[in-house]
Amino acid sequence: MRKKVTSIALLVLVTSMIIGSIPTYVYADSQFDSLIRIATQARDQLRIHLSKVDTSQEIKEKFELGSAEIESLIKASKDENIPAAREHFLSAMKIFNEIIQQISERTSTSETALSVSQPAEAPRISNEIDRSERYIDQLKSISDKNGFEIDFSHAYELIDIARNQLGEGNSEAANSTIEVIKRSISELNETLREKTRQYTTDRAKTLAEKYLEDLDILIAEAEEIGVSQETLAKLVEIKEHLNSASDSSDVDQIINELRHLISAKQDFEDTKIERLKSRVNQLESKIVQLSNYPYKIPELGKAQDMLLDLTVLISGGSYNEAVRVLNSLNDLINEIEYSISQRDEEITANEEDSSSSLDDSKTERIKIKIQRLETAINKLAEEVGKNAAAKRWLDNALSLLENARKHVDDSPDESLKIITSIEQIIKRIQNTIQ
Repeated sequence: MRKKVTSIALLVLVTSMIIGSIPTYVYADSQFDSLIRIATQARDQLRIHLSKVDTSQEIKEKFELGSAEIESLIKASKDENIPAAREHFLSAMKIFNEIIQQISERTSTSETALSVSQPAEAPRISNEIDRSERYIDQLKSISDKNGFEIDFSHAYELIDIARNQLGEGNSEAANSTIEVIKRSISELNETLREKTRQYTTDRAKTLAEKYLEDLDILIAEAEEIGVSQETLAKLVEIKEHLNSASDSSDVDQIINELRHLISAKQDFEDTKIERLKSRVNQLESKIVQLSNYPYKIPELGKAQDMLLDLTVLISGGSYNEAVRVLNSLNDLINEIEYSISQRDEEITANEEDSSSSLDDSKTERIKIKIQRLETAINKLAEEVGKNAAAKRWLDNALSLLENARKHVDDSPDESLKIITSIEQIIKRIQNTIQ
């Protein structure tokens, strides 16, 4: 039996010495796991030993305190709080070592000590009061570190009463007060465990709310750059699961869903980067084509500068800013292409039969434009598939097309403005589904 106690003590002592020599900055996930594994192993071995011997209420309560430190260690590990994890680990090891020492003292105590005289009781009672006070101090320290509001004043008042009773020579009354102190300590232990569970739940829900906000931004970005419907659906599904876990206050489920989100977020970032590079290549090809146009294009130089800025942003990892510049560049290229198409149409119009009146010719050209746009939109409707963003833009384009048709005769210029908007939307849809 003594050999078993010694093995546990050596495990606690050697582990504490090793951990004490490790710098804070070298901790990683594997070392967190090692701390938890070592602490739980020491706790489990000690629990087995305690089940085989007659233990006092003080030792049982101290064992519960050590177990609470391990719970705090696990919480700190999940929060990646390195200093707190190290401190909770060492506190647990210290408590277990004290238990081992007390067991050893009880084992080595002679049975003749049970027949000591009344005056010899005073040192024992004094030691027990001191141990109770240290134990209460440890509980209060854990409470203060976590910011819990727990009232320890009653327990300390009982300590003072017991000391006064012992000082007056009333050992029997002091022993009775010590029993009250032990019950008070049990209540404080239970309160501390409940506070720890509630803190862990609140912390997990706070993290879930933060990640839900990030997820909304992520989904908006996914729609904006036109990722695949499969990727978008996966992000929406994770959001629904995380919402459900947060509502249920199930800490393990929340943490599990957060892990899924972090993994999906990384996959999305990789997809976003590839999508950005693909869009940049498409826009670069358009700029090259525009540079071969026989007429001078004033805005082409600006587009080339924006393309260079976009390349630098992607190389530097500034992907959110790159998305903003990419959309601006795409709009600029659409404007340039529309300007060119207007010029070509003007040239074509000048070559038409001059006998037709100018107004009639303009109206007819607008009607032809509307027919072409309607054909293009109907074709795109077959190609967009399940792309939610493209579908919304397509519905908008159809609405604008109907509006342009209404203004052909009474306000041709207004109809032309609407047509310009439709053409830009069509360009964006084409870029999205490519």
